[in-house]
Amino acid sequence: MTYTIIGLVLAGGLVFYLTSFRNKSTTTNQHTKSETATTEKVHKTEENAYEELRNMAFKVTPEQLALSLSTDKTIVYGVVMDWEMGGATATTVAYQTGDASLYLSSGGGVIGGGKHQNVNSASKQFISLAQTFLDKTAKAEKTSLPTINEIKFYFLTNKGVYVGQEQMKNFENNSSLWLKLFEEGNNVLSELRKTSEK
Repeated sequence: MTYTIIGLVLAGGLVFYLTSFRNKSTTTNQHTKSETATTEKVHKTEENAYEELRNMAFKVTPEQLALSLSTDKTIVYGVVMDWEMGGATATTVAYQTGDASLYLSSGGGVIGGGKHQNVNSASKQFISLAQTFLDKTAKAEKTSLPTINEIKFYFLTNKGVYVGQEQMKNFENNSSLWLKLFEEGNNVLSELRKTSEK
């Protein structure tokens, strides 16, 4: 019952997110050269670059993240969580470095949230937990969007991309084997939202 309430609250928050970003102009989605590594701003997208941003998330390599991963086992260094909600999709992206972003298919989102400690910690915890779910995934042949009321978890690893999926109803009735990972993904989403409201 608790999980259902949490799920409904988070779903309500996401619906608010989807509608508010649709009607609101925000700052540019371009990281300018004048920005420094100490910049603490979260960048919100202005134009709908959802497809491009989501595709770019899948192309990020361990080398680009300055990660040195062992080659003798499969290691999750990033997760792309796609959540379909009534014709729109929210994509939460997190990496082992703590960086995290949110892209909305309706337009808008939050980029670079990992610069904030709350998001950074939540992102790292999400990735760490994802490693324990790797045995529930299959090698992804494509990175398609979820169908109606479906959530997809794409694991970026040093051995390729893996995917797992679940129906929202199974999170709502607490029967999903993916429930804990879904909760951690929602924690990243929640921390991104808090940061963007500051």
